[in-house]
Amino acid sequence: MMSSIVSTTIAVLDIGKTSLKLLVASDDGWPLETHTIPNVPMTQGPYLACDLAGVEEWFLATLAIVSQRYTIGAVIVAAHGCGAVLVDGDAPVLPMMDYDAVCPPEIDEAYARIAPGYDEVFCGIGGAMRLGKQLLWQESAYPLEFARANTYLTTAQFFALRLGGRAAGEISQLAAQSHIWDLVLHQPSSLMRKRGWSHLLPVSVAAGAVLGMVSESVARRTGLAQSTEILCGVHDSNANLFRYKAAGMADASILSTGTWMIGFQRGLSLDKLDRARAMVLNIDVDGENAPSTLIATGREYDLIRGEHRASDAAVLAALSALLSKATLALPSFISDDGLFPGAAGRGRVTGPPPETPAEWQALAVLYAAFSASRCLDALESSKCIVIDGGFAANLPFARCLATLRHSQSVWVSQSPHGTALGAALLWRRFSRTLPVSSVVLEAVTSLSSDGVDPRGLSAAYQSWIAFSEPAL
Repeated sequence: MMSSIVSTTIAVLDIGKTSLKLLVASDDGWPLETHTIPNVPMTQGPYLACDLAGVEEWFLATLAIVSQRYTIGAVIVAAHGCGAVLVDGDAPVLPMMDYDAVCPPEIDEAYARIAPGYDEVFCGIGGAMRLGKQLLWQESAYPLEFARANTYLTTAQFFALRLGGRAAGEISQLAAQSHIWDLVLHQPSSLMRKRGWSHLLPVSVAAGAVLGMVSESVARRTGLAQSTEILCGVHDSNANLFRYKAAGMADASILSTGTWMIGFQRGLSLDKLDRARAMVLNIDVDGENAPSTLIATGREYDLIRGEHRASDAAVLAALSALLSKATLALPSFISDDGLFPGAAGRGRVTGPPPETPAEWQALAVLYAAFSASRCLDALESSKCIVIDGGFAANLPFARCLATLRHSQSVWVSQSPHGTALGAALLWRRFSRTLPVSSVVLEAVTSLSSDGVDPRGLSAAYQSWIAFSEPAL
């Protein structure tokens, strides 16, 4: 349960691809209040872009609300890893690109020739998702604006600067499949050096370190005290990963889920990472390697189920019918291979199509559970598994995964705010000695008590693998 005495609190701005969240938490990671709105990109302009001014306006307005109820001692920002801003002073010289922006073909071709190798950055090229590719596009199309920039800041650090902090880099963001950081030599990537862009990266600071105090203008706007600390921000999924490290669970397999499903498994040798299997390397807030898988399971889940909605009980009941009919959804339903080379854009349903909303949602559940299990296979997961984020509230998914991974314990987080709470725990982390108690988990049971034959689910999983990678 939550600490009974709450004094000074921390405010977290969590910038996700599809939503914005402001969370107020205690310094030991208990949530106190949340506010959420959709994160709507700007379609007018040179390319699809993040509405930086809109994000800032909402954040400041919401801080003004919560500061009337809480004494806020610090502010930190967590953000997805595919955004950064070219700035002059503290002002953008170009909009922050949305990673769903469609690259001009000439940029795709040019970047393919200069992109750093997998053994340096541990990820592929991936549309406009790589910050290195975004920089090439911006420099090529907007040279005058590009030349004005004196700093390149990842999203979380841009907002820290705007709030009153100083410009800084942070390793979990730089290393988040950006192509701007060499994950082996721990320096700007070969691309950054060859293009003469390295000078744009500020000195790196540890996540949670104090970058300054809230500015006078922000204090007036929000009601925050000018003694409020502005902390060095963090990559969103790495914030989630840190939450479990702070709870003494560093060895667990963590599935951080939302639009993207990121599997983390410490200790896996880097020579086991396979570019063709959506395997990447993250570096955590302490500079330690965190081998990972990275697939857009949340997005594919929504595409498969479409407008169909059903209760958990109805979905669980529909699983047996789908398995008996050998109905499967095969990858990939987006323009990315994911776990299976050559699968991009080839997503399809095999076997008799679902007939009810519950069966359509059950089909999406099976696809997500099979994808998660295949990620865990690739990561050689053998210990405790924790599902965090959006899929932690999806009981049929969790129980399917627990049935597939019957030799491991599977747990779900009881908080839907793992990323934001992990970011909150970065405050005062250097003086914290005991594991935090604010990570609350619930054990997941298998499907055997619901009349689903675990052997049938396992056989369907093996069939799904065989169908999905016939050439391997």
